[in-house]
Amino acid sequence: MTQTSPIPRVGRALLVLGAVLCAGAVGPHERLGELNYRMLPEASGMGISPSVDGRLWFINDAGNRPELIGLDLPNFDYTKIKVKGVRNRDWEDLEVFEVNGQPWIAVADIGDNLAVRKQVSIYLFPEPPTDTTSVDVFHTITVEYPGGARDSESLAVDPISGHIYILSKRDTPPVLYRVPLPDLSKPGASDLVADQLGEVSSIPAPTALEVRLFPKYGKYRNQPTSLSLAPDGQTIAIMTYGEAYLTKLGEDRDWLTALNQELCPLGSPLLAQPETIAVDGDGSVYLSSERKQAPLIRMSTVCAEASGAD
Repeated sequence: MTQTSPIPRVGRALLVLGAVLCAGAVGPHERLGELNYRMLPEASGMGISPSVDGRLWFINDAGNRPELIGLDLPNFDYTKIKVKGVRNRDWEDLEVFEVNGQPWIAVADIGDNLAVRKQVSIYLFPEPPTDTTSVDVFHTITVEYPGGARDSESLAVDPISGHIYILSKRDTPPVLYRVPLPDLSKPGASDLVADQLGEVSSIPAPTALEVRLFPKYGKYRNQPTSLSLAPDGQTIAIMTYGEAYLTKLGEDRDWLTALNQELCPLGSPLLAQPETIAVDGDGSVYLSSERKQAPLIRMSTVCAEASGAD
């Protein structure tokens, strides 16, 4: 006779919280498959190729090689491309964007758990083909925060306004910073002090239930872990440990105002450590997580409240 093991405390918490979410908070979503753990042990950033249908780009977190990982759907075919001349000190986000029809990739080496880095780095290079084994950084931006070191995991590029935005993680509330996007017609390097735009207070605080179910990590569920601008140039996607959100830019392209509006929650499926989000040209939202057996989820942009949820 097979004996069943009691559900661990964390497992019980997930089941309870899962029941709460499934009762009305999770919007339409599709599980496309699982990330290959050997290729993506700590998926910390994701972007979607504008030039090849079904191609996603990923990076891994600190302690992993400075590599760009390509993933082609629907077959989950992987490509590994070395980013030459740099190290992965704490890669935390990735953004794919276009300038004059040319797709570019921004890799954000902006993590700083202990807030000890005087400067952080952003690496820019054209989107490479998957039949290459390495890519050179075209432009490196070295960023210093005006108020001292900050831990950040969220970066987005707005090629329309010509800016790069960074949202801090451990500040309460998070703080939005901005640096100019450099001239990408010639290679180079920039040393910049970021503009501090202000606080983002729209992300809801963890509920009492979440804190009770997750006594160690529940209080961090509103910390932002990824940021991305959709190809429509208007939709901003935000990932936190507990939820995915969307918001819209106005004609003035004021990111601080857009991020401080009431956010549209997508009702994220439960993920162990969600740190990636991106939106494709059709408006579908993709998200995934660090850890083993990390699922790749595709969601509609319909808010949870508008999807029939109570």
